[in-house]
Amino acid sequence: MSHARTVLLVDDHALFRAGLQLIVQAHPEVGPILEAGSVLAAREHAGRPVDLILLDIELPGLNGLDGIKLLREIFAQARVIVVSASTTEAMAREAAARGADGFLPKSSGADDILQAITRVLRGEPSFEDELTGAAALPPSSTLTARQLEVLTLLCTGKPNKVIARGLGLSENTVRVHVAAIFAHFGVSSRSEALVAAQRSGLVRL
Repeated sequence: MSHARTVLLVDDHALFRAGLQLIVQAHPEVGPILEAGSVLAAREHAGRPVDLILLDIELPGLNGLDGIKLLREIFAQARVIVVSASTTEAMAREAAARGADGFLPKSSGADDILQAITRVLRGEPSFEDELTGAAALPPSSTLTARQLEVLTLLCTGKPNKVIARGLGLSENTVRVHVAAIFAHFGVSSRSEALVAAQRSGLVRL
């Protein structure tokens, strides 16, 4: 490959973008990774040679599907993979009809995401695996009801102090729950926990 590919992540959840970036940056062809919280905010990167856009559907202002046309006008050479919380075939077909080059459920595992990037960067469509997710993570029953509450708030980006106040717990108790959540998913950061929780179906943003 003659140059590293520039990728633009468009999603309004900063934690999900951070988790997605951890996966995307492992792709051997990927170089600079840009971020935006909305389609309109993505215009700030106009003039950059973006090769691939990973685009959420549920965005503030202009939604992802409606924004594909605008993004293609701004980033003429970029290919677009729609990343959606929906796993319906109809949504994948709609993304293709709007001009997307690929479709990924947010529940997709790292390997699925990297394989889709490879196909799309080669100029191939990536829709055939849109309804297949990663292998199931350990069942939610291994997390207590309180840990699930902490997980939900953690995935919205709230710090331990705010979670503690919202649930009427001490900050130390919240730290214990967060450690248990990390151990459950086998992760070491909040962004990784968010991706794992979405992949397991415990959290939908």
